[in-house]
Amino acid sequence: MKTLLTGLALGASVTGTAFAQATQPVTASSTAAPLVDALTLKETFSLFAKDGSNSSVAALDSTIGVKAIGLDWHITVPAYVSDSSGYGGLDVGTSWTALNAVDFIGSKTSLAIQGGLWMPIGSANYETTNLDPHLGLLVGFDWGKFNLAQSADWRFVGGSYYDPYLDRVSDDVASLVTNFDYTLSETVSVGVDLTQKYVCSVGDGVVLLGPSVEWKAASNVTVGAGIGFPVWQQLAVENNCVANAAISLKF
Repeated sequence: MKTLLTGLALGASVTGTAFAQATQPVTASSTAAPLVDALTLKETFSLFAKDGSNSSVAALDSTIGVKAIGLDWHITVPAYVSDSSGYGGLDVGTSWTALNAVDFIGSKTSLAIQGGLWMPIGSANYETTNLDPHLGLLVGFDWGKFNLAQSADWRFVGGSYYDPYLDRVSDDVASLVTNFDYTLSETVSVGVDLTQKYVCSVGDGVVLLGPSVEWKAASNVTVGAGIGFPVWQQLAVENNCVANAAISLKF
């Protein structure tokens, strides 16, 4: 369950097949593998309840993902509603599965390297002013019913951008998300998410902890929800809690 991974691992997948395919013997085939497959659409709605008299922020992240030439690609467009309505910078990114289901510390372990560019677009003070690259890792440990996923991402900020967790940011931002979940059944899993975001040069940031749940409604439909409460934060505009819900469709 990755419902609290907003903006961090939407395009990364630790279940990709690039590594597995690389280890398989090459055999002749009359049918060439498709250049593009595994199209995914994900919609994530988040509500950021702010402290005091500050207005709450509603966010909708729309992500289109596709697997092509052995990589997982994605485009994410964030939209916001608060005192004003607008959209933020466009994220175009990719990830490469370096390890897939490798036996390590008793688990099936996967590792993906991810990166991308935040495009300098946006409106209503939600815009990204410069082309911001970001780079990160996503590690997954599968112990059967128990699963642990850890992501880390560094955004190199050349100008400024709007972050619903942090408000307006003009310094590099480090993001870490930890998800530990338990599989209740073939379709339902529950877990705990720890989300950390830090403004690197000034030491501001927020750490959120809370439960999440994921339901595989069908073979190609996954629904999830979660809520996070701050256990530490140092911000000009602080968060009371962050709640979200997501639906993912595979074609």
